[in-house]
Amino acid sequence: MRAAALAVPLAILTVAGGCKAAPSAPALREETALCKSVPQMALEGRVTDAAAILSDEEEARLSDRLARYEDRTRHQMVVATTPGLNGISVENFGTCLANRWGIGRKDHDDGILILVAPQDRQMRIATGLGMEKIFSDDKALAVVRQMTPRFRQGDYAGGLSTGIDAIAAQTGDAP
Repeated sequence: MRAAALAVPLAILTVAGGCKAAPSAPALREETALCKSVPQMALEGRVTDAAAILSDEEEARLSDRLARYEDRTRHQMVVATTPGLNGISVENFGTCLANRWGIGRKDHDDGILILVAPQDRQMRIATGLGMEKIFSDDKALAVVRQMTPRFRQGDYAGGLSTGIDAIAAQTGDAP
């Protein structure tokens, strides 16, 4: 699993990393043990707002944008919010969640998860290994820096919209 911690000023932390496809048996046992402490969250669609930081209208608008992105690129991007990480690293939480949900096409490993934990003031952009060539850690950090001012203002929908559009522009879909 590829993971690199990137600190962003004023308490927003992001990690851009990989969501592995079909690990070997020993790796699968390790992944299962690693993910055991990550709470089960049901995938509720393209946007899963467990932290309740988005209005119904904002969630619908983001979900529509993510659907257009998937239609145009075939890459799947999902947004998840969780109130807190329960002491689990944002790296583990995001990667385990993305793997559990099977984000992206199986044979392409091209999914993207944007995870936001507002109480912990942390986030992660997790990408499948198939996205590495077009959406690197450096690009993920640049996207986080674009999102961060909106998050600092409490505008999570605006920050997520900014992030989705920036990722889309870099991965083959203009807004």
